[in-house]
Order: sequence, then C-alpha cells, then structure tokens
Amino acid sequence: MNPLYFVFGTPLLGGVVLALIGHRSYARDVNVAFSASSFIAACVLTVQIIADGPLFALDKQFFIDPLNVFLVTLTAFVGMTTSIFSRPYMRVEQDHGKMTPGRMRLYHSMYQFFAFTMLVALTTNNMGTLWVSMEAATLTTVLLVSVYRTPASLEAAWKYFILCGVGIAQALFGTILLYMAADRVIPDGVDALPGPIWMPSKAS
Repeated sequence: MNPLYFVFGTPLLGGVVLALIGHRSYARDVNVAFSASSFIAACVLTVQIIADGPLFALDKQFFIDPLNVFLVTLTAFVGMTTSIFSRPYMRVEQDHGKMTPGRMRLYHSMYQFFAFTMLVALTTNNMGTLWVSMEAATLTTVLLVSVYRTPASLEAAWKYFILCGVGIAQALFGTILLYMAADRVIPDGVDALPGPIWMPSKAS
C-alpha cells in the first residue's frame, strides 16, 4: 500500500481516537505513538520517492517529489519530538490544575488534526485543497493557543486568528486569480484548479 496513505491516515485517525480518550492519563502516550507512526510512515515514503521517483496519489490530487517529501518528513519529525516533549509538560500542567480533562482532550485531538492539515498542505496537487488545509491548520492552531482559556490565551488566540484570517483571505484571492489565469492557457480536458504540476502525455 502507498505509504502516503499512512502519512495522512495516522494523524487523522489519531485525532479521532484522542477526541474520545484524550482526557485519560495514557492519552499522552497515545499521542506520542501516533506522532511516531506518522514519522515512520514519512521515512518510508521518503525512501520510496528516492528509489522510484515522484508519484501521484488519489487521482492526481496529491503529488510527492524529492523536494516536498523531505518537508513532509521534517514536519512529521517535529511533530514527534514535540509530542515527546509535551508528554511530561502537560502532565505537570494537569497536576497544577491548569489543564482540565476537557482541555486535555482538546489539546491532544487538535495536535493530531493540526499535523494532518500540515501534511495535506505539503503534498496536495490542488490549489483549492491547499487553501482549505491552510484554513483548517489555522483553526486548529487557534484552539491550541486558547486551550488554557485564560484572558491572555484567549487574547492571543483572537490576535492569531485575525492576523491569519487576513493572510488566508489574501490566499483565497490569489487562488481565484491563479485559477482564472490557468484556465486560459492549459489544454482542454485538464482541470485548472490543481497546482502547477502538469505532465503532458506522450501523444501531445
């Protein structure tokens, strides 16, 4: 099976599982396990790309090449190391009463969903999917920033949301302009929404 499916599926499944058990004491270990699994899958994908070259996935909606595959692996590595660091940190915060069971569930689930959105953004071959994944990454980050529910954390979350909202709005405008420009020049029968990766057939 394509290891890219594991790169996507592991954090997505992790987010769902931790949304159910994220308040339990062993959720910290589960978070580390899912993050480590994502990193292992990314390493396997890297080896495959180096050996076999670029590949498309899911009806050419995703494209992996020797450039973005290393970004995928780096992102998964940062996610794994951060989850390891957060394991004792969040335990101390919970012992001090700063993290309630509901907040722990939110933190662990959003951690995995954020990793999922970042991995999708790095590998998608569709500009529309890229914008959606960036917006989803922004929303999950806002929830992570506001997890303490203190006045300072809520203020930081609102500022982050406003600043990123402006950038996301500009990105949407740029995506629309790119679509309109690409639709005029690409061959008939080729979707204008996917990114710049277009490989003409041998007949053309």
